[in-house]
Amino acid sequence: MAKRYDVYWGEELVLQIVDEPGLLVSRVAPPPPPGTALPMHPFLSATALVPEHEERLREVLDSSSSLTEYLSELASLRYTVVEVAS
Repeated sequence: MAKRYDVYWGEELVLQIVDEPGLLVSRVAPPPPPGTALPMHPFLSATALVPEHEERLREVLDSSSSLTEYLSELASLRYTVVEVAS
């Protein structure tokens, strides 16, 4: 079973991650036009929840080569990463 993580900035939940390849979703952005390819990622699925953090979270993701590296880098930037019990 895939692991799940919640990422917080202070008390605010800003990102939810699943440890399996899949979609990158924004809860606040409008849906893409019909026929547009959905953004996929090779080592995680994620849903961004707060628009003010999306750009930074994506920049860190784009510079990471693994989920472990991504979570570690988020922690170094003062995000709190919590593994969610399944």
